[in-house]
Amino acid sequence: MKFSCVMTAYNEGPLLAQSIASVLNQTHADLQLVLVDDGADAPTRAVLKAQQDPRILLLEQSNDGLSSARNRGLRHCNGDYICFLDGDDLRAPWSFAEVAAALRADPVELLLVGGVLSQPQGHLQPFMDEGSATGAALEAQAQSAGPQQNQSGDQSGGQTGDQAAALDLAARKAWAASYEPQSANKFICAALLARARLSFPNDHFFEDILFHALAIAHARSVTLLPARSFTYFRRQYRPQVTGGSSAIRFDVIGSTQVMFQLLAQHPEFANARFRGAVAIGALRLLKWCEERIARHQLAAYQLALRAALLGVDARFFTISPETPDPRGERLELQRYAQTHLMA
Repeated sequence: MKFSCVMTAYNEGPLLAQSIASVLNQTHADLQLVLVDDGADAPTRAVLKAQQDPRILLLEQSNDGLSSARNRGLRHCNGDYICFLDGDDLRAPWSFAEVAAALRADPVELLLVGGVLSQPQGHLQPFMDEGSATGAALEAQAQSAGPQQNQSGDQSGGQTGDQAAALDLAARKAWAASYEPQSANKFICAALLARARLSFPNDHFFEDILFHALAIAHARSVTLLPARSFTYFRRQYRPQVTGGSSAIRFDVIGSTQVMFQLLAQHPEFANARFRGAVAIGALRLLKWCEERIARHQLAAYQLALRAALLGVDARFFTISPETPDPRGERLELQRYAQTHLMA
């Protein structure tokens, strides 16, 4: 089984060398690393030029943005499964081996993994969607155990492994949709990418939310693997482009509106739990951007957001209590949507 990992490079500098090494040093050696030089600066390009491993394919282009670079990388992948890693994050050395073992046992089209979040001060904690994996496992346990409890009254049973395998596909998709829309937490079968023509939206930031939802919607089989497979770094001196207060935040409105409109035409729209989980994730991000946008742009953001939400099927904003909601946000975000729709 061969994996292709797409990594883009822009201004990561020496950090890029660590990210590249984390992929090349996998215990599962059958891999391809597709590096896309997206108009990289001189220190980053020096790291790229120093690479000699024959498993690397280096592509160069003028700076055209993360989505464009990832899409170009996707067109050159030759692995059975494709994953992504940002040029300043890391893969655990056992990551591909764990995923390969899981896929040999159950060759699904889409596999989601957990991760580790590294804070600027160096504190490590589970990645932001750990609650989704836990919630899916608990639901699967409850279905398997029924009303019976063990002698301690605890229904968790202390089991480990891919407990979510007991869930049907609709439930797995609902829990998968509640995962953080982040590129490193998914392994995608090449056949799924080709069949669904999956790509990232060019010229838009917050691109992962659209790709994440569409990959889950189109997948014919999904596994949630309870393994921490990557480390995502929040870096003190390298703030994310989307972490500022600039007009870039307006892009989230366009990305989520397109996502809602495409999913409304997809058969998976009928899966109310999936639909609700998608809505929770999108509304969380829209609210987060609204709370952090520059004050002089707030009114314009709110007007654009209301116009976008009015063009979305209203059933997205009536979220079922059965929807996966690991952070307990359902009612708050449902009210948030209704407030904007009624403004």
